[in-house]
Amino acid sequence: MIKKIEQRKEELKIGLALGSGAARGITHIGVLKAIEESGIKIDYISGSSIGALIGGAYAMGMPVEEIENIALKTNWKLMVKIFSPTISLSSLVNSNYLSEFLSTLFGNKTFDDLKIPFSAVTADIQTGEMVVLERGDLLSAIRASISIPILFSPVTIGRHKLVDGGLVNPTPVDVVKKMGMDKVIAVNLRRFGTYGMNQYDAKQIPKVIKNVKEFSLNEKIQYFIKHPLNYLNNNSNEKTPDPKIWNILYQMFIIVQVQISDLTMQIAKPDILIEPDTGDFKVLDFSKAKELIEIGYSAAKKQLRDFGSV
Repeated sequence: MIKKIEQRKEELKIGLALGSGAARGITHIGVLKAIEESGIKIDYISGSSIGALIGGAYAMGMPVEEIENIALKTNWKLMVKIFSPTISLSSLVNSNYLSEFLSTLFGNKTFDDLKIPFSAVTADIQTGEMVVLERGDLLSAIRASISIPILFSPVTIGRHKLVDGGLVNPTPVDVVKKMGMDKVIAVNLRRFGTYGMNQYDAKQIPKVIKNVKEFSLNEKIQYFIKHPLNYLNNNSNEKTPDPKIWNILYQMFIIVQVQISDLTMQIAKPDILIEPDTGDFKVLDFSKAKELIEIGYSAAKKQLRDFGSV
């Protein structure tokens, strides 16, 4: 029986669609580990956003152990630098730092250098159309695919101004199917929690709020002078803080992605759908790579158990 399953795996062309999800996308590494352990050979990969980043590295021939090691040992101070403010009129952060980070992974590689055929899904910010990149400079393609609008500036490739692929196709199952694959494995990261919005609990609400009501008039005045926003926002009652503007913008972005992803997969259903439960993780929780990799690995092992019978 095992021999028959292994034979079928060898005969079938198997494609992999890796979805967008910021830090949650680190689960893709765990999924790749499980795929390799299952003896599944991937013939084509398409990735959107961080799915393009990790999928591109794997397609380039980088061992999954090396990708995991990078995720676990990346200098997160550099990541903070990447997200530092800029005076650019097209983005909130300095995109040069992002390109610098990507160059350490992909160097001057092109799509012709890849071991596994691969495509990076992007969106043209001018026309709204999906642009699938599968030739030319690999770094530019991945840089475009992970460029969250507003946060990062668009990437110009040909006549296109390209941004994050998650805007138009968060989990590119249809792109993989068009390549003539017999079976498609998809990793969707948009099903759990608040889709990335920071969640607050009682411990996160400033403790000083409880004491403000007990202040004397003079103390309240002094507190107001030093902390006007805290006083005005929280002095009236102990409510959960409203989300900050970045969280609201990102939440809007994710809501659109969830709806698009659902519609896309209703039309182009994958044969195996892996949905790691990442609801407890936020958009920039890259420092929790070890936990995310394990979640991806466990979810994939469970779904790939019956792969031979699909």
